[in-house]
Amino acid sequence: MKRALIIVFILALIGSGIYGLLQLVPENGSNQANLLRTNTAELRDLKSVVPATGEVLPLLSTVVKSEISGRITRIAAEEGESVERGEVLVELERTSLETRVREAQRSFEADRLRLERAQRNYERLKELYTKNFVGEREFLDAQTDFNLAELNLEIAQARLDDTKEDLSKTVIIAPHDGIITLLNVTDGQVISGATSVSNGTDLLTIAQLNELYMEANINEVDVEKLSVGQAAFLRFDAIADFEVEGTISVIAPAARRDGNVRVFPIEVIFEVVDARVRPGISATVEVPIASVEGVVSVLLSAVFTQGQASQVYVKSATGWEKREVEVGINNLQHVEIKSGLAVGDQAALSRPPGFRENND
Repeated sequence: MKRALIIVFILALIGSGIYGLLQLVPENGSNQANLLRTNTAELRDLKSVVPATGEVLPLLSTVVKSEISGRITRIAAEEGESVERGEVLVELERTSLETRVREAQRSFEADRLRLERAQRNYERLKELYTKNFVGEREFLDAQTDFNLAELNLEIAQARLDDTKEDLSKTVIIAPHDGIITLLNVTDGQVISGATSVSNGTDLLTIAQLNELYMEANINEVDVEKLSVGQAAFLRFDAIADFEVEGTISVIAPAARRDGNVRVFPIEVIFEVVDARVRPGISATVEVPIASVEGVVSVLLSAVFTQGQASQVYVKSATGWEKREVEVGINNLQHVEIKSGLAVGDQAALSRPPGFRENND
């Protein structure tokens, strides 16, 4: 008997729960429309932009290499140091080249003395030849010896110049003013020179950091809206609340493929006004292409497209009203509403329940 009473009690609880749930369902359904998020139409100033992301690079950057191979005996600059054009950066071991210069100088001096002897002999035989005291063959041989001595001296001079030039290349200087952004070598390291068959060792990199540029890719739809000389505004991932104005300096004449998308690389140059802006950091560029002031606008997500028409769903006293609107420019967050919406209207950010089934 007791067990039967317990079963009856449990069944009664289940029944009352089902009844309560049935009472709640229609109530929730009737309130669903009131739970939709909305955005209120307001007057705003809007600026339409073409956005892109990219990397900051120095406008002038040089990888310094040696023209000759050798062992480093001195590094005269440090990474991060400012240098001027012509300033000594690296020195290489000079002993073997100094020996070669001395040998070339001695060889040149010997050829100079030979030339003097050949010249004296030629002039002597020339005078005797004019007096018919020597034969033509003797005279012509003396003339040939003199000409050969002149050529040998020219060759010796060229060799001496070459060895002196190689010796001068043991001192590597800065090609232009800048900051040493990367130092790749150490004292005592043996490096290879850059030749026609070898790229040589990268010694260091010098960059001018007072003027930088950003390289970015623009899709083929937006590139026609841009032009060289157009103003652009850059922000940097690593520097919050900071913006700098730049100028488009280059727009690629031909598209390139970025995955399955065709893009046009552009370059935006700008002056550095904050030391935190450095080569290698990521940046976002926005190029303004249109602007309006004091226009009715809502969030982009409040405007829905069906075919060629743009629609909004406006909250009214009895529910939701669908309106067709004419849209203008947008700033990637808000969109201009030229007609169909007034200041203060509340537009739904998702389709109300009654309009969802057929997207109508």
